[in-house]
Amino acid sequence: MDLAENRFGKTWKHFLEVLKVDYNCSLADVCRDQHTTFGGMSSWMSRRGYSVKQAKADVVRDYYGGVEPSRPTTSSPSFTQIAPVMLSEEEFSLSGITITFNSGTTISVKRQGRRRSQRKSAACFRSTRR
Repeated sequence: MDLAENRFGKTWKHFLEVLKVDYNCSLADVCRDQHTTFGGMSSWMSRRGYSVKQAKADVVRDYYGGVEPSRPTTSSPSFTQIAPVMLSEEEFSLSGITITFNSGTTISVKRQGRRRSQRKSAACFRSTRR
């Protein structure tokens, strides 16, 4: 097996692993990260009967319980208000943290103040995709 064949095989295996973590990743992005040309990769896949569509279907079946993960619908920030349960400041210990996922999605947990007569806060989550 020559070096190019080996590189395409490793890139394909890496793509399959990335799909398990980030279903919405693209083969082109993985090729770029692996320093492999997308055109060469496409030709290599064609010769072997591999397809991105089939790989994604296999990942959905094997790793996502048969339910295709949803694709983010917008790149602008979205807000979700957690309303029914009102927590005191002491009770809501996650207030003020930020979580960033490998996919670039960031979630910031903040307190949303109420009127001064109310000493409770509602949790407000802000999610952004970079």
